[in-house]
Amino acid sequence: MAAADTLLEQRLTSATQSGHGMVEVPEGSTLTPLLALYRHLLNQPPLQTWLNDQGLETATLTLHHDFIEGFVTHEGVRSAVRFTYTDASGWLEASASLRPLLQLLDPGDKGLTFMGEGDGWVPLAVVEQAKTRHSFHVGDVDSAWRVIGQIEQRRYLADTLEAALGDWPDATPMNWSEHPCEVSPALTLGEASQAARERLQRLVAQPSMTALLEREGFDWPGKPFRITEGRLERLSPVGGWVDLTRYVEQHPALEAERQALVGLSEPLGGAVYSTPRHDVRQLVEYLGLGSMATAGETRNVIHWLRTYLPPAPPLGDYNGLMRREWAPGTLTPEDRLTLTDLAQARLGGSSARGFSALAHSTPQALHTDPQAHLTALLESPEALAFGAQLARALNWFGASGAGYELPKTVCQQLVVAAIKLHAGIDAPDKPGHVAGYSVYQPANMGRTFSAVRRDIEQHLIAHKGVDPKLAVLAAHLGLAQAAPEFLVKDVPGTVHIGTPAWMELRLGCAMADQHAPGTSRAMNEEQVTHLTTLGPTSDAQAELMQLSALKIMADWGVLNGVVRLRSDGEYSRTDIQTASEAFFKQREEASLAFTDASAELPTRRTLAIKELLRVFPDTTPAGLEAMTVHIAEASERRNMASGEPRTRPIIEAYITGDLTPGKWALSSDLRGTYRSGSTPYQQGQAPQASPEARAQLDQRIRRLPALDGLLNSAVDRHRHALQNAYATRLKLMLAELPLADRQALELGTVELFTLRGETGTTQARETASSRLAQRGRQGTVMRLEHNNQVTYYELFANGNVVRRTDLPQDLILGGLIKHERFPAPHGHVYLPVNRGTPVPFDADAYTLGTAPRSDVASPAMIIEQLGTPFAASALPASYTPQNYVPNTYGSRKTARIVEAIAQGNFYESPEALLQRATEQVPLERSREARTRAHNFLLGFVPFVGAYQEFKAGNIGSGLANLAVDTVGVAIGAAGPARGLIRSAKALAFKPLKGIARRLTATVSPMVSTTARVKPAATFSDRAFDFLKHSGLFANAALNPLDGYPQMIRAATKGLFNVPKLILQGTMNSGKVAPHLLTAEEKLRSYLIIAAGQIDRQEPGGQSPVGSRTGVYRGAEVQSVRYGGHWYALDPLNGRPVGTPLSEFVADATP
Repeated sequence: MAAADTLLEQRLTSATQSGHGMVEVPEGSTLTPLLALYRHLLNQPPLQTWLNDQGLETATLTLHHDFIEGFVTHEGVRSAVRFTYTDASGWLEASASLRPLLQLLDPGDKGLTFMGEGDGWVPLAVVEQAKTRHSFHVGDVDSAWRVIGQIEQRRYLADTLEAALGDWPDATPMNWSEHPCEVSPALTLGEASQAARERLQRLVAQPSMTALLEREGFDWPGKPFRITEGRLERLSPVGGWVDLTRYVEQHPALEAERQALVGLSEPLGGAVYSTPRHDVRQLVEYLGLGSMATAGETRNVIHWLRTYLPPAPPLGDYNGLMRREWAPGTLTPEDRLTLTDLAQARLGGSSARGFSALAHSTPQALHTDPQAHLTALLESPEALAFGAQLARALNWFGASGAGYELPKTVCQQLVVAAIKLHAGIDAPDKPGHVAGYSVYQPANMGRTFSAVRRDIEQHLIAHKGVDPKLAVLAAHLGLAQAAPEFLVKDVPGTVHIGTPAWMELRLGCAMADQHAPGTSRAMNEEQVTHLTTLGPTSDAQAELMQLSALKIMADWGVLNGVVRLRSDGEYSRTDIQTASEAFFKQREEASLAFTDASAELPTRRTLAIKELLRVFPDTTPAGLEAMTVHIAEASERRNMASGEPRTRPIIEAYITGDLTPGKWALSSDLRGTYRSGSTPYQQGQAPQASPEARAQLDQRIRRLPALDGLLNSAVDRHRHALQNAYATRLKLMLAELPLADRQALELGTVELFTLRGETGTTQARETASSRLAQRGRQGTVMRLEHNNQVTYYELFANGNVVRRTDLPQDLILGGLIKHERFPAPHGHVYLPVNRGTPVPFDADAYTLGTAPRSDVASPAMIIEQLGTPFAASALPASYTPQNYVPNTYGSRKTARIVEAIAQGNFYESPEALLQRATEQVPLERSREARTRAHNFLLGFVPFVGAYQEFKAGNIGSGLANLAVDTVGVAIGAAGPARGLIRSAKALAFKPLKGIARRLTATVSPMVSTTARVKPAATFSDRAFDFLKHSGLFANAALNPLDGYPQMIRAATKGLFNVPKLILQGTMNSGKVAPHLLTAEEKLRSYLIIAAGQIDRQEPGGQSPVGSRTGVYRGAEVQSVRYGGHWYALDPLNGRPVGTPLSEFVADATP
């Protein structure tokens, strides 16, 4: 290997001098094993299938850490393309096995080219990195191999389960321990089981055990034993495992050994075999996914196995040096003061230099993609030089050279820290705050992420003196830790603060960042929200997610006025449960409204089909469509008009009212053939139905109700359901008004008004129906008066809400009465006519439902009051105008207001709805109705769960097609509702097909001995439900000394971290730690593999000579003296890191 490495170095030197970009790596070099593994992975079927599907030319490919680029030829045109982890291409899933190797081979992300069989040419920059590192640590290579093996194991297991599961109902019990499976050598399960296996072999070989087996008839030569889920079993000669536990329990010595083996089996997936074999249940539990007892739980596990994450960005959440508690490699309080002064000198004051990378960008340009601009800034030579300057000023280890190289990420992190400190963004800031600005304050309820981000930027400019351009990036840095959901890619604009979609996004970020902070900012909204549709695989995991959700639920309760803001950030059990109850009530109402709004309007045809299927129970819908009836009597057929059909579809005959008893026969009941008469005077013979068949048909027809009455009732019920849905939609809209207007809504006087056109007749001839016919039903005007201030709102059925402050304090109601001349028998008369007046409203928005236009006035509209005013009320006791946040959605007053609008100004009149139901409207009007229904649906999507699907058979094809035309997302029965607000590029979690190894066995359901079990709830449900799942509070009440109360208090403040809480001594680890720490570690380890990353948190590396253990700021730390200073050692690699520890006190004994 030494000779090959020497040759490689010579080739590297030659390529550098000649300017060649590629170097041929000789066989036998340090890089050879890694390149062989790289070529092997590139040729795996899943990746090759993906490359072929995209049409990529492999010779042009370059692979980076988070994207792949190359060329494709489409219809004769060759063009460059790039695929990332957050597009709909599937590159995230296809590249999962490659990611660990890319990090190892190309840590600087210079770009690796595609390598075919026998290809040894590698980019020069990649080989240079290998030379800089001198060699690859054997442990790193082994770790990468293990990660790759585990990813492949998950793919194999998911395919195995999916193929064997079939379409069994979710509640079907499953016994997966009966199914053997292969285990990858990359997993430590095989070698870890060896000691337990040998002990089991000794147990079953004991004379007393042999005698027991012979006595009970279980002495089957060659058949293996196992411990599984606490039972001792043996495989029978006819298949199936026989439980021997009750026999062994009668022998104390054997039972003691069995109990010991049960303990040994727990970390091995709850099973150990006497021969080298494993089962599916054991493997799933070993992977940290619990035990699957039902088909539904199995599908949840498949969901987990199919979940992939992108690797965390190198700079994480931009807070690596500014943690709340000091740790080796982070800044001390003195370091922060030094950085603040240096940052102020460069970035603040009249002589600020700033960064030239921002000189040619406007704040507007920076807003388009702050992440890209921040990355470009941190990669610039200017920023890296500034970072090196900061490192020297801090005396950072390695900053002075002397044989040590300062990592680029350290320079970037120091620049980040300088910008944050200059902007007043410090780690001790409260969770959810950026430089003193509260992201989740009640005033931000219902606002978009972009609007809040602009407020933060203005706060930094006005209160911290930050340059407007730098403020855009500083806000981005602050949000990375304070509100990571703001940095998630492709978040739809309809996801506002305070909506359930926002809560799920926050929870998904907490899950994604569980293993590596900053992971969520490398993901898009659908990928993050997808995590919340997973179900917990254990009670401890569910508790962990509830702890993460406590702060989210508390924030939601404060934003919505359900619970009162606590200055100390601590919320009681009552507060959390009150918020949880209100949250689920709102989400359930929104879900019901969504389902009602997506229901197809009943029509004559749909009702006819439903009733006909009722009387023809053995017929399918397709069979009914093909069913025809024939005029039964020959004489009647002869006397019918020539254009009148003798044979008709039975559905059509029922719709037209012609399906009456005694007239028809089913065409399928006709017997015989047609024969014409021998003379013109003889009647021909036609096929006839038997009297019995005709009588049976008549009996069925008599059971059919009249369609007109049925249609009227169905349309009335449909309209009532839509009115209720409209009321819910209006409540959701009002709950997102600015805080001052929500206060005015609750405490002030509220009046509602409608707009209508002129009837065109005299006042005496006007009727209520003629006036209603001219009403603009697509919008309602709302007037709020509070504290002598008047504000108007235009509330539109399509979801638009327009705040108007330009209107007069009082509107002119009722139009104008004009006396106009009309012809009379003896001349002319002047009669009063109600005419409209110019109004500052867009009439088209009210009558047609178009988007409201600003600065548009309508020449002749009449404003009328809707109902009676809603009276003002007093400010509740113990509140002030400054801290009062009304519960607008749950308010009784709000309910009365929206009920008045939904009942008095519903967006479609009963006559119009009935006309559509009879399918007698022009195509254009039908399209308008579908567009309105689609927009109506969109308003509910952010308020329903991420798992919400369209109810099967509950959405019409017209609406589904419209959704494709409008947003590029196909919807339909059992389709995800959230897709309606995503772009066509939204990533779908499609499983990869074609994994090489599959089990051929199929699964049969066990005989059910218990009640049918409902599949586990998703995190979106379980984490926020503190009513049905209140174990956290119960444990805190019953065991106040075991650490649960402290843990809950920390979680509600947003400071939740189980390992840190235990290490700091704020929790009693005796009771809390075992199951929660284990669950967190399993989840963290699982997500690390899902991201294709090597676990860097395992301690490793030898401490340098002369290292000493001591105490720094009350924490035990291992340090080494260098250049007259003590430096802390990184516990992960044993190398010196960070700034000098001026107050380090070494132990007396080395």
